[in-house]
Amino acid sequence: MDTRPRTPTSIRVPIAWKLFAVLALVVASLLAVSLVGARGMVEMKERLDAVYEDNLASTRAIGSLAVALEEAEELSLRLVGEPDRATLVGLEAELREEVFPEVAARLNDVRVLSGPESSEDGVVARSLQAGWGEFTAFANSRAFLAATKGPSDDDRTVSSTVARLSTSLRILTEQLETQELQQAQEARREAERTYAHSLSVLRSILAIGLLAGVGATLWLIRSVVVRTKEYSSFATRVAAGELNTRTRPRGHDELTDLGWALNEMVERGEGTRGYELSQGEFTDALQVSETQEESYGLLKRHLERSIPRSTVVVLNRNNSADRLEATTEVPSESGLVERLATAQPRDCLAVRSAQRHDEEPGVEPLIGCDLCHHLDGRTSCNPLLVGGEVIGSVLLAHGDPLSDEHRLRVKDSVTQAAPVLANIRNLAIAQLRAATDSLTGLPNARAVQDTLKLLVAQASRMIWPLGAVLLDLDHFKNINDTFGHGVGDEVLAAVGVALQSTVRESDFVGRYGGEEFIMLLPDADRETVVKVAERVRTAIADITVLGGDSAVSASFGVAVFPEDAPDAARLLRNADRALYRAKANGRNRVEVFALDPATEGEPSSGTIASATPGTS
Repeated sequence: MDTRPRTPTSIRVPIAWKLFAVLALVVASLLAVSLVGARGMVEMKERLDAVYEDNLASTRAIGSLAVALEEAEELSLRLVGEPDRATLVGLEAELREEVFPEVAARLNDVRVLSGPESSEDGVVARSLQAGWGEFTAFANSRAFLAATKGPSDDDRTVSSTVARLSTSLRILTEQLETQELQQAQEARREAERTYAHSLSVLRSILAIGLLAGVGATLWLIRSVVVRTKEYSSFATRVAAGELNTRTRPRGHDELTDLGWALNEMVERGEGTRGYELSQGEFTDALQVSETQEESYGLLKRHLERSIPRSTVVVLNRNNSADRLEATTEVPSESGLVERLATAQPRDCLAVRSAQRHDEEPGVEPLIGCDLCHHLDGRTSCNPLLVGGEVIGSVLLAHGDPLSDEHRLRVKDSVTQAAPVLANIRNLAIAQLRAATDSLTGLPNARAVQDTLKLLVAQASRMIWPLGAVLLDLDHFKNINDTFGHGVGDEVLAAVGVALQSTVRESDFVGRYGGEEFIMLLPDADRETVVKVAERVRTAIADITVLGGDSAVSASFGVAVFPEDAPDAARLLRNADRALYRAKANGRNRVEVFALDPATEGEPSSGTIASATPGTS
């Protein structure tokens, strides 16, 4: 029932739009920060690249000029006062044809890279050009030419003039290098200022974005989070059982719809509280059930109590016997009794299909169930499923059509009971396997010890004797060595069959270990125990290996509680002593432990009564 107020003039703003608005604001801020940062970094990189390239070219040009000027100075000084005429001619040719043109070319490079003539670099470049002109003019003067024709009195003066002019050029070159360094430093400072400006802009944009984000977050908190917390608190109270509470939806978005939906859910929840309490009680009872019979009966009673005019039969799938068995009482007037006598799992359509199967009177199904198709009234059969495996089914006969709530009740109950039933069944199988020898099917040594203690305690209470017979196959190692362990296993299995088929139903037979077996005979005196042992010895002697090529025999030791031993441990030990005496006396015989009167009732270490003549 929708009880929300109707407001036609209200504008509905979906929460997604609000979130998109905040997201758009955040994305726009991030993009602005990225663009400004990227632009600042690009400008700074371009400046640094330009300065680097300019400085690199200028440094190379100035370096080349300095080398050429140094070479011009050196050759000029060597020409002055050179006595050898041939050397003078070669040096002068090198100076005027190679060095002077090289210096002129390097000066031209420096002038081009120095920029406008009005700049600092341009002024120094003009000074270098003028100084070089002065140097070349002096190199063409009469005084210099005369000094290059051989030693004269003016050599010292000419050398001083060359050195002076060269020094002037060197100073100008160093000045130009200094200016280049200063320009590079200034360019770096300019790049740092650009970086600082970009960083300032980035901080401003980040601050604006942060403020906008905080504002948008506060808006969302007021618009969404506050109401969400109210609904969460409301849901917590409802979960705690306060079903009489209601929330007050506000706004015009999905959260408003959620508020009304929560109120409607609580109203429906009040009607299902009884259902949940009942199912909870059933679940708790299942958890403490200990046996399959108890769990099956619990499921039957729960469904019959919850669904009026219903009868429940729980069926178990026995895979080993390929049978479908009733684990709860079946009404005697029902035709199900006769059908279950020979029912197989595939006869139940719910088990076969692993799906619920319903039968209605007067409605012929496409595929009828062999079990419930011909039953009177309505039936609903639900499979017991555990991990995709069908372990049985629950057959519900009901007089009235099932409502949706009743169908849900059956489904939930079966679903809850199935794993519990499977676990109890698996536990029972595991306990049986843990106490059973896999080769012979007899109880193993662990089960023997438990049963021995139980039977001794029972014999003490009932004041009746308990016979214990230990038997060990003779020369069993020879059978394994001659015919193989496979044949040896077959012999052990055959001995197990012989033991089970010879003793009474009340007697206990187990495999004590290796080729040794034990028989426990309650309420059997010494004579009876010896007779049973003789029958078993004869039955074992009839077992042959590989078509009669070799016979099987066993040696037996008999002791009786309480005549031969006061407790279980000594009873077993004394039967073992008798067994070893049977081995010592030729095997294939029964020996009975006897008391020696000379030792005041204590078992003798070697006095054994022979019950069977020794045979090989």
